Amino acid sequence: MKWTKVKKNMENLFCDKKYRLSIHLTKYNVSLGEQARIWITLDKKEIFNASSAEYLLEHDKLWKEVKRKTSNPFPECLYECFPEFIGKVSDMDYTASILEYRGIFNVDHVYEAFIQYPQLSIDRALNSGNIISQALALVDRRIGKRTLEALKYNSNVHPLIMQFYELRCKIENSKPS
Repeated sequence: MKWTKVKKNMENLFCDKKYRLSIHLTKYNVSLGEQARIWITLDKKEIFNASSAEYLLEHDKLWKEVKRKTSNPFPECLYECFPEFIGKVSDMDYTASILEYRGIFNVDHVYEAFIQYPQLSIDRALNSGNIISQALALVDRRIGKRTLEALKYNSNVHPLIMQFYELRCKIENSKPS
């Protein structure tokens, strides 16, 4: 799907009170192929960023960290180093989940979330296993003030979700739970 269509679909769903949310994408052609960056701004101030270059760099750092800690083969090495993810994600998504937990997002996953999000009901988005979809749901105009006030988040929630929740509470002049 063309970026302009994705951008329009997403921005039409953003709550449009006194703040202006926008999404952006840029692609860079480099010697090793194409790199991309997606970011979200609030009144032209960046509040979210996903960069393929940063993701690849952090992915390499993660594997170097794993190699320093253990010599076990994949996926046992990940289970040993990051036991908190056991049973929560598949083996193939393990490293992506660790990086997302750390706030490093794969641009392709973010773009895919942007494409799929407009087709989700607000309840499905709020209860999605996708961090991006959950965060986007919190700034969606389909959520009213009562629904927002009924949401309860604890300290285990991803920082991105909490950031978007607090942002929406600020927009609605509501107190976060």
